[in-house]
Amino acid sequence: MSSTGAKWLKMSLGFAVAGGFVWLLARGLDVGELGRVFVGSSIPMLLFALVFLVTGWAIRIVRWWWMLRVLEPNLSPRACVWPFLMGMAVNNVLPFRAGDVLRAVGFRRQLRSPVMQVVGTLVIERILDLFVLLGIFFLGLFGLPDGVFPQDFVVALTWLAGLSIAAMLALVLFLPLLDRFLNRPSGNGFLANRRTSKAIFEHGAHLVEALGLVRSGPRMLVLVGLSVVAWACEGAVFVVVAAAVHTGATPWGPWFSLATGTLATSFPSSPGHIGTFDYFAAQGLAAYGASPEEAAAFALIVHAVLWAPLTVAGLFYLFLGRFHGRSRATFNPLRKKDALNR
Repeated sequence: MSSTGAKWLKMSLGFAVAGGFVWLLARGLDVGELGRVFVGSSIPMLLFALVFLVTGWAIRIVRWWWMLRVLEPNLSPRACVWPFLMGMAVNNVLPFRAGDVLRAVGFRRQLRSPVMQVVGTLVIERILDLFVLLGIFFLGLFGLPDGVFPQDFVVALTWLAGLSIAAMLALVLFLPLLDRFLNRPSGNGFLANRRTSKAIFEHGAHLVEALGLVRSGPRMLVLVGLSVVAWACEGAVFVVVAAAVHTGATPWGPWFSLATGTLATSFPSSPGHIGTFDYFAAQGLAAYGASPEEAAAFALIVHAVLWAPLTVAGLFYLFLGRFHGRSRATFNPLRKKDALNR
């Protein structure tokens, strides 16, 4: 199968998955009651949720800058703002994590960092976010009776937690060995005589250098702290939206919904995680006492609050033509593999 055919197949499967979860969410809902929940939502409270949303963005940008500045001490926080916002916005509207490619490739000059160094910081971002979300999920799970939440989802996340811990331990334990290997290319006969060896070692060394950030205990404490605060801000968005919708969920419900909905975005789906996020976010809130209609309305509203402002801000900047010309010519979101190989 050609590369284009494989991409279209993945997109088709993603939309099929999204459609399936939308159907699961809508199945059996009382449309009239759902409409009443929407109409009764507090607009001022929804606007107030944006304060926590923007604060969370700011903290995530600082966290990313904190990593990049170790590799490039002269990098300013301002240089990271639009690469971050535009990358997240593009992820919301295009498949295949195209926004991550934009952050790594399209802004490499502005960030003063090689592509693989930026990729390394994105990997660390994902690991940190995953640990925080898994912590919130399992804390919420302890407060539920057995069988209230789908057992298959719990089992999948238990495996994911184990694999994440193993991956983090592997980074800490084996990065020094890989670093020594990459710094002695002349002694590695398998690659030394091949034309691609220089590029392989160079990209590998940049990636290892970035991933090596996890080996500093004080630095990791700062990154973990920033991650916890960033997710606390996003959790506050869920709490405020739940209050705006007047759900009957107990106080931990919005936090559990944050974990279930966000972790579900790791499933293959359409751009913007339509369906997967909404279904599992609704399930998380319903597990803590919300009615099906309240949970569905909450999930759809919180998805819109999280998706629309960031997407509009990033794409507005992009389509105004303020995206730096020096980077514009090098980026095509749909040519992910070619971009990473440059």
